[in-house]
Amino acid sequence: MHVVIHSSGTKAMTGKRAGVLRFTGLVVAAWVLGGVWATHFILADRDKSVRGSEAPSQIPIPTAGTTKIASASPLSPGMSQRVQPPDGTKPPLEPDMVEIPGGSFRMGCVSGRECQGDEHPVHTVRIGRFELSKYEVTFEEYDRFTVATGRERTEDEGWGRGRRPVIHVSWEDTVAYARWLSEQTGKRYRLPSEAEWEYAARAGTETKYHFGNDESQLCDYANHWDNSIGSGAPYYEFRNRSCSDGVGARTAIVGSYRANAYGLHDMHGNVWEWVQDCWNGSYRGAPADGSAWESGDCSDRILRGGSWYGGPGVLRSAIRIWSATRNRINLNGFRVARTITP
Repeated sequence: MHVVIHSSGTKAMTGKRAGVLRFTGLVVAAWVLGGVWATHFILADRDKSVRGSEAPSQIPIPTAGTTKIASASPLSPGMSQRVQPPDGTKPPLEPDMVEIPGGSFRMGCVSGRECQGDEHPVHTVRIGRFELSKYEVTFEEYDRFTVATGRERTEDEGWGRGRRPVIHVSWEDTVAYARWLSEQTGKRYRLPSEAEWEYAARAGTETKYHFGNDESQLCDYANHWDNSIGSGAPYYEFRNRSCSDGVGARTAIVGSYRANAYGLHDMHGNVWEWVQDCWNGSYRGAPADGSAWESGDCSDRILRGGSWYGGPGVLRSAIRIWSATRNRINLNGFRVARTITP
């Protein structure tokens, strides 16, 4: 297995050597111990998904900054290949949308808890009203897209499809889905900007999570690495020791947990969510109007919110990670937004 960790500000490897890099699993588990911040990233081989005993035995620990995985080869597990769609394809299932009121907020690590360098400087952003899907896009919704466009359906790890969030989707896949949904419905679907995502996730709060700072409440709001994973699970010591949601090490059906004040579910945990923005290692020069930041390293895009395989530190409202636009792993999904025109 080839492992490369890229710290904040470091470009991904390119050329012949990058061609041998094989990744599908990225696991982020973070915690505070004795007042010291530590973030652990686990990288699994391209031919394995992130599944219990298949995780590597050693944990690479970066000393600072945000890390990423290098680009996978063009046909990683979960990657779609074009097939002939059958006759009688079904119309799209439109997601339930929630109107998010306009306003301004302070973006970044405003709580002062477990902050990372790329979450600064804290800055004020003005957000116009928009709509965001109430839940993460599900297999039930995404499968209509793959059938209609002749794509092979994405891998579900044997956890089930239906109302579970779709996984193994790249940033490019999510943009294609939003474009298809727009064409089919006549409405303008898109990915949210990073600022829109954080504004919606916080729902007017400046605490560590949208419900406060108490990690013991996470099992009411988020599917994550908690006591339900069982003592035999890898990296068991990095779990949230204060609660158990009974789900274990897998995704949960969307809407299984309590919503935030805007009525949005799973803004913490379940799957990392792709947003529109290019990667930048800090917020210096970031747009102040809520629009997506379309400059910087646009070969990498941002994911927000944490996943089922992450501890309390990486479920914070301010957390942000980055990955190549073609990467597909079983921790990543998305939700869609829609602009409200006056």
